[in-house]
Amino acid sequence: MPIDLGDMFKKALKDERKLLRPYFFAAEQAEPATLVTEEVYIRLRLARMFLKHRRVLFQTKYPVVNALMRFAGMNGKVEVNFVAKPELAGDSNESRLDDIVTLDQTLLGPVLYRGGDLELMLGLYSAPADDWAKRFISLAEGISQLTLNATLTTAISMASTIKTSIENSMSSDGLDLKLGLDKELKENVWLAPGYLVMIAAPDETIESEALEVKGGELFTRQGAIYTDHDYIVLSIEVTSQRTDWQSLGYGPLWQDLLKTSADADDIETVKSAFVTFSGAILASPDLSWSDRSGIVTLAKQRIKAIREARASTDFLEGLKAADTFLELENLVNEEPVLPTEVDAEQTPESLLETGWIG
Repeated sequence: MPIDLGDMFKKALKDERKLLRPYFFAAEQAEPATLVTEEVYIRLRLARMFLKHRRVLFQTKYPVVNALMRFAGMNGKVEVNFVAKPELAGDSNESRLDDIVTLDQTLLGPVLYRGGDLELMLGLYSAPADDWAKRFISLAEGISQLTLNATLTTAISMASTIKTSIENSMSSDGLDLKLGLDKELKENVWLAPGYLVMIAAPDETIESEALEVKGGELFTRQGAIYTDHDYIVLSIEVTSQRTDWQSLGYGPLWQDLLKTSADADDIETVKSAFVTFSGAILASPDLSWSDRSGIVTLAKQRIKAIREARASTDFLEGLKAADTFLELENLVNEEPVLPTEVDAEQTPESLLETGWIG
């Protein structure tokens, strides 16, 4: 029978022993240092998990992390539900497990920050170790992966389906919350470049000033790895440029544009391909204006270089044809590197002009 993970989560957190207390550690020399609406991207990464006192719970079961994240921006429509199975560390025999570690597990993003706070519900569950439960937990994990690199439109349309699918998959009677956090991360306070460290201990027992995070690992000021209590480290990363923009579905359009520029004799065909590509980029809700204008600017530069190579005397007269074709091939396949600076005076209309294509 399906379960409502949110309701289950909130009821379980009434038990003080299951509460994680959050502490924020700002990232040193972060750039950008603050969140700016629709100008930066945010990524949440499960960097480290240490279980000292609860490892006995996973002798007959195994751990599952479920994170529900809801942004205040876009009227709360952006909701991400993610399931992960932490990697087991320590002795290879699970019954003699020393700790549980999850490294570099992305929970969210990178996504364009659209303003407001982030509601985070993160829970560590124990799940039955039988094959049936493992199969469905794996299904929930696979389903949640769909939203990691989805476009905004896709993420919104799939949100309820993914939520229902995950809850159906995690419907085992043996699923039990062991540690959890229900926290609203305030913009540029808790939601900022740095680390959210969640420790399973009363506040009065923790001296956060005596702790520090390096590379996602929690240390004491003396340089020893912290092992006094169970804890989870969540990395909050903020970037000003999305270098993987092609993964949003624009990769094929980019390749079609460059191949058309290299192959077409008709200038109007090239212009049409440029307008199609640039129109899609400029209309993207997943990219900042800086990246959108930077991508179109890069497209212009690459098309100009390709058309100039085609117009060269050697190409037209068939001389040194091999070198010319190799140059065109390199221009088509060269990795696109976005410019670090763009013309602030550009507008969508000016970027879509095609008079420069010759």
